[in-house]
Amino acid sequence: MPFTLLLPVLALAVWVLVVAVPAVGTYVELRRVTGGGRDATVRVGRFHTTIPPERFLAFAVNAAVVTRSHAITAMNLPGALVEMPVGVAMTRPSVWYPRDLDQWTESLVAMPVLCLPAWWMVGLGVEALLGRRRLRWPVVMLGCVLWGMFVALLGGVALGWAPQDPAAGRWVYVGLGLWIALLAVLPAAGIRQMRRRPQGGE
Repeated sequence: MPFTLLLPVLALAVWVLVVAVPAVGTYVELRRVTGGGRDATVRVGRFHTTIPPERFLAFAVNAAVVTRSHAITAMNLPGALVEMPVGVAMTRPSVWYPRDLDQWTESLVAMPVLCLPAWWMVGLGVEALLGRRRLRWPVVMLGCVLWGMFVALLGGVALGWAPQDPAAGRWVYVGLGLWIALLAVLPAAGIRQMRRRPQGGE
């Protein structure tokens, strides 16, 4: 399987394991303990709420996403950088997102999908480094720009732009470090092609 397909599939598979599977488990458990027809009372520490049956699925998805929000954002950071301005610009998010999900959950569900092009580009870089394909120079240049942007973001975070929440700040470093390493395959592939470029090649 080419890396251009393998990496996006693996990214989605991880999301399914950390979000979809726990959400389904929570939904099934809520249905089991209530018999499917009664309200459920949930207590976690000081948090207390009553959930009607029609909200079981929404609660399960929200709970699974929120408890893993930092990891989801770090793994899909390019998607987050796309989703945030889109979310701010949309005046009617309910047109695009299910009404039962809160806006924070909606964005965390959208991130993995919006990040798929980034995973595909990383797959292109890996394929090029392995000598399976040649990258077109617009792709190499875009990869260099994205890599430089993430390096600049890491520098900004190091200078004090990190979130006030220490846990969130750690995950910002993880996400930026991860994507700096992943996107580095594109400049590396470009350099490799330049060194091996035949006379009269493109």
